[in-house]
Amino acid sequence: MIRLRAWLLRCADWFDEWQAKATASLVEAYRIKWVRRGMLGSLLMAIGGLSPAFLPENSPWWKVFGAFREWTWLGPTVGTIAALGGVLLVMDAWFHLRPRPPAPVVDFRAVLALWSLPMLLAPPIFSHDSYAYAAEGFMVHEGLNPYDMGAGMLQNRWGEQVVEEWRFTRAPYGPLSLQLSHLVVDVFGHSPYWSSAVGMRLLAILGIVATAYAVPVLARRVNVDPRKAMWFGLVNPLAIAHLIGGAHNDAIMIGFIALGLVAASNRRFLLGCVLVAAAAAVKIPAILAIVPVAMLGWRVGRRRPSWFGQLWQAGWRVFLATVVMVAALTFITLACLPDGQGWGWLKAIEVPGRVSTIAPATMIGDLAQLVLNGLGYHREAQSVLDLARLIAMVIMVIVILVMLVRMAPRRPMRFLVYAWMAVILGSPALHPWYLTWPAVFFAFSRPSPLIVRISSWASIGLLTYSSVSFSWRNELTGVGIAAAAVVIWMVLTHDRRHFRNLGVPEGKLGDARGQTETVAEPENAR
Repeated sequence: MIRLRAWLLRCADWFDEWQAKATASLVEAYRIKWVRRGMLGSLLMAIGGLSPAFLPENSPWWKVFGAFREWTWLGPTVGTIAALGGVLLVMDAWFHLRPRPPAPVVDFRAVLALWSLPMLLAPPIFSHDSYAYAAEGFMVHEGLNPYDMGAGMLQNRWGEQVVEEWRFTRAPYGPLSLQLSHLVVDVFGHSPYWSSAVGMRLLAILGIVATAYAVPVLARRVNVDPRKAMWFGLVNPLAIAHLIGGAHNDAIMIGFIALGLVAASNRRFLLGCVLVAAAAAVKIPAILAIVPVAMLGWRVGRRRPSWFGQLWQAGWRVFLATVVMVAALTFITLACLPDGQGWGWLKAIEVPGRVSTIAPATMIGDLAQLVLNGLGYHREAQSVLDLARLIAMVIMVIVILVMLVRMAPRRPMRFLVYAWMAVILGSPALHPWYLTWPAVFFAFSRPSPLIVRISSWASIGLLTYSSVSFSWRNELTGVGIAAAAVVIWMVLTHDRRHFRNLGVPEGKLGDARGQTETVAEPENAR
């Protein structure tokens, strides 16, 4: 009893200390005008979620608006302008906070918390996916298998919230994702709106919190600047808008992976493999993280072997880690959905490719179809899209295998980032939030200044695409194009300010006081 009391007192002291530090960090961050500007931008994006673009017809918000629905132009116009203005403010604030002199020194975890706060109670923005998550969770509650039928079969508010493209398709998510959605639905009293908007966002924020804890810890262990890792990975406008604003389950997947990498870097090999399995039970692309987990979790010999020796060591480690991951994934699947139902998600992996997206293979196939139809080759046009996608996937597999041999043994974290990029670019479907997978771990690939520059503009470009798509859904495409023009002006301005001196190595870490620290050690130096 005395020991328990002493332990409780230590926990209370630790919590008081943590609370004091967290409060101080939040207050200090809020004093910085760029942080406040980003917080205002986040609030405006949340207001934009109240427009028809991504708000279902049966949402309780329409009752709140009441008579204002008579002015059909008001909601879409105000919502679009608010959302696009918010995106611009967050973009601008993000670049001003980039950890290079003379940017202010700030705790990016506090920035992440402040920028997330305005979105807590807002509807999902830039995506309908969280409504589908909740509907699938309710299906599990009702004893229905989302791998056998779509949410539209419910024929109630749950199914009506799901966007028409996905209303009658099977769930493409892993069994753990379905059980987490089921848990959220039960916790929020089986309310379609609160489960979708608030519950799924809180679930996503749990994944973000886990990642925000793990990324700095992992960065220090592999000698990467934690502030740069946090800046690009978690306060990135793309992550703010889609992982938090859109409440995507990708945040849960990323959180499991980040914790798994931390466990592996602490030589907890089995735990790291199990956490990767949990991530894969949410979304299948997580399986690629088993490579860095295997390399970080198994101590490397002191002697430097030959290239073939390195390949051999990496090969058996990855093989063993994969066996453990598959065993854990099998257990999770059977525990979440027994009687073999949990494997139905493997049949639904092709579901995201049923709609036209900005995936390179899909765009090339759609263009080829258009040309062939115009030339009168209608029969050939029917198969050209599938052919383009097949070629892209074959190239994707080859690229990943080559990187597995040449990159994984010495740069496992770089392999993870680049392999995810290969998956994203080679898959039949590509949505902007997919890019948050490699973005979170981007700094661990030790990118060159040019790669940082290109990746920063790619993040902005993808969010701009989401913004224009948002305005198009609100039938205000012209407003979106005008916002895109402002983004181009902002890009040119910040490019001169932040990326003009490309000769300065990114390995030099600096803050407003001019202090520097060299980062050059290999990832598996320990």
